[in-house]
Amino acid sequence: MDKEKARVLIHKINALYKNIDANTPGVSPLERDLMLSYLRQFYETIALSQSQNKAIVKEVQPEKEITPVKEVQTEKEIQLVKEVQPIKEVQPLNEVKRETGLLGHEQGVANVEPEKKISEAVAPTVTPQPSESFLNNELAHLFIWQEPSNLAERLASQAISNLSFSTFSMNERLLYSNDLFGKNSAEMEEAVKMINNFTHFDQAKVFLLNIGRQHDWHKEERKEAAKSFINMVRRRFL
Repeated sequence: MDKEKARVLIHKINALYKNIDANTPGVSPLERDLMLSYLRQFYETIALSQSQNKAIVKEVQPEKEITPVKEVQTEKEIQLVKEVQPIKEVQPLNEVKRETGLLGHEQGVANVEPEKKISEAVAPTVTPQPSESFLNNELAHLFIWQEPSNLAERLASQAISNLSFSTFSMNERLLYSNDLFGKNSAEMEEAVKMINNFTHFDQAKVFLLNIGRQHDWHKEERKEAAKSFINMVRRRFL
C-alpha cells in the first residue's frame, strides 16, 4: 500500500471534517462531494494494495481413470458375439431413395430443409461519452501556471488575503456563475467561501476538479473562463 498517499488522504479527510464541524451547521452538497472524492481515493489505494498481494492458484484437474476394454480372446467368444449382435448391412443412399421416396425428387440429391436465417439484433446507437482519464487530462491543462511576463500581469497576479464573493467584479460574477456553475450564483458563492477556508492550493485543486467534472469545464467554450477563475483562486494561496 502507498502509505504516503494514504496518510495524505487521511489528513485531507480530517481537515475537511474539522472545517465542516466548525463552520456550518449542516453539510453542503459541495462539502459532501469533496469528502466522497477523498474517501474514494483512499478506498482505491487500499484496494490496489490488496489486489497486488493475491496469488494466482491454478486448479489441477484429476486425471480420469481409463476403463480397460475387454478383449475377445477365443474364436468361440467371437462367434457368440456375431450371433447375438448381427451386423446390419447399410444400404447405399441412392437405393434408399428409390425404395422410400423420402430423400428428394431427383436421384442422388438428399431432401435437406433450408437453414433458418437468424436475424441479428441491431444494437442501439450510443453517443460516446468522454472517459474519466480524458476529463482528468483536459481539466489538468486548466491548472497550468505561467509566470507573468510584464508589469500588468504581475499586478493582476498579486496575492489575495481573503477570497469572497465580493472580491469578484459584477462582470466576473456573471461570467463565472453562468459558464462555470450552471447559472447558479448561490453555488458559486458557497464554493468561494469553502475555498477561502482551505489551507493549501492542492485542497482547492481537488475541489475545483470535482466541480469542473460536474459542469463540463473541459468544453472549449468554458476553458478561458475556467482558467481565469482558477488563477483568482491560486492568488488566495500565494
